[in-house]
Amino acid sequence: MMAKEYNETTNKLTNKDLKNLGLRSMFYQTGFTFEKMQGNSFGWSILPGLEKIHGKDSEEVSKALDEYGVDFINTEQHAASFLMGLVLSMEENRADRKLIKNMKTGLFGSFAGIGDAIFWFTLLPISGSIAASLCKQHSILGPIFFLAFWILMAVSRVFFLKAGYKLGSGAISKLTENAKALTKGAGILGVMVVGAMIPSYVTFEFPEKLKLFGTVGVQSIFDSVIPNLLPALFVGILYYIFKKKKVSIVVLILAIIAFAILMSLLGWL
Repeated sequence: MMAKEYNETTNKLTNKDLKNLGLRSMFYQTGFTFEKMQGNSFGWSILPGLEKIHGKDSEEVSKALDEYGVDFINTEQHAASFLMGLVLSMEENRADRKLIKNMKTGLFGSFAGIGDAIFWFTLLPISGSIAASLCKQHSILGPIFFLAFWILMAVSRVFFLKAGYKLGSGAISKLTENAKALTKGAGILGVMVVGAMIPSYVTFEFPEKLKLFGTVGVQSIFDSVIPNLLPALFVGILYYIFKKKKVSIVVLILAIIAFAILMSLLGWL
């Protein structure tokens, strides 16, 4: 969709709106599904912002959700709040929606790593250790401290959403000037992120007892070349069949089930 098709007015989201959206994002994980991960949650979280920008009954709201609002995303919750602010700012400033989608897809993986490292790998064990130490001393301050700290961390999503919104407003001119390059780069990064997630969701390996010439394990051969090579090849083949050969998803699913049963009966998987 071209930028000229958007509403002409901008800056419709007030500080109160951003605060409410940040508090709404505290329920971000409630819409989790295995198909889109946090996709439905992201769309639900930004919905009031889109309605404020375009009008509650505007078709632009559903168009924005269809384009980038409910597609696959899996990131850390504070990072998600930041991305919500960034996305809403770009939408409000009439950025191209394909650019918004690619920016969101390209950033959520790297933002997840940053958010996990800060909040769940650093602040969680530190706060838990402090709380456990207080509890060991039979102090009621232990659970109170832990609950208060993580309530504060939950409310801090308001700050992250506002930060993303402010960054989006300030960077919108640079983003639009380099939209073509950014769209291509973000798209490539997004594909890389999804590709890197393949080993987490696809398991494809030969049993240890399956050996080549009775000596070398078949699986060890693939592992010595590139770890997790088989899942990547398997997904690549499925993508080729789906994209190039136009085979339906239902047929692919049935074929995978049949293939898995056959390989299991042969003792090869």
